[in-house]
Amino acid sequence: MKVIDMHTHIFPEKIAAKATVATAEYFDLPEPPNHYGSVSELVDVLRRAGIDYAMVFSAATTEHQVEHINRYILSEAEANPHFIPCGTLHAGYGNYKEELRWMREHGVHGVKLHPEFQHFVLDDERLFPMFEEMERTDMFLIAHMGDPRVNVSGPKRMIPIAETFPRLRCIAAHLGNWGDWDIEKIRPLAKLPNVYTDISSSFSYVTDKAPLYPILREYDPTHVFWGSDYPIWCPKKELDKTLALGLERDFLEDVLFNNFAAFYHYRKLQ
Repeated sequence: MKVIDMHTHIFPEKIAAKATVATAEYFDLPEPPNHYGSVSELVDVLRRAGIDYAMVFSAATTEHQVEHINRYILSEAEANPHFIPCGTLHAGYGNYKEELRWMREHGVHGVKLHPEFQHFVLDDERLFPMFEEMERTDMFLIAHMGDPRVNVSGPKRMIPIAETFPRLRCIAAHLGNWGDWDIEKIRPLAKLPNVYTDISSSFSYVTDKAPLYPILREYDPTHVFWGSDYPIWCPKKELDKTLALGLERDFLEDVLFNNFAAFYHYRKLQ
């Protein structure tokens, strides 16, 4: 069975462990990180798990990091053909048109935002010109979604983006509202035709999975992707847990590979 892990974070070797531990501590996760986010580690983990591709990214916590991170991500994707590069932007970054052009010219077609760590709200008005340019040039957005302790991401922050830019394909990670999987909050987001989701840090995060199945079904079945949220979680363990969810065989194969392969039309994934 083919698999695309479309939700992985990577960091330069010298800061990987520190960045991963800080993330785990921020979210008060129920167990220590499974891995530490270095490229060599991810390559080995993917090989041992039999995972065909991984989309890799890292969010810029300041505007000054944007270009450095994008070039780091590209360099690792060029060295590892099974990596799918995804860039980043920041609300305070002014040179976005030129940077988005650079990304497209180098095969980087998506932008990852993580408002909790970037210290702005997802629907910050400074981001809207960036979203407009991304929509115009057929780029996609993936955003961390939800944190019940703060109000910087989640459905109410993504809905105005998806509605304002109906041709901008938006991936609302973690079933659309990490840590607050209230179906009534997520349903309006899930029904928007340009909204996609992934199941990373959702089914595997909670003991009682039952409330998450109805949320999964709120989304267009072709709009659901699989991701591990490496390095916090282990791709091999997450894949095994996903296989045990009892999803219909065709739907499972679509979630694990076919849906994202179709979504990512810039390059043939096979």
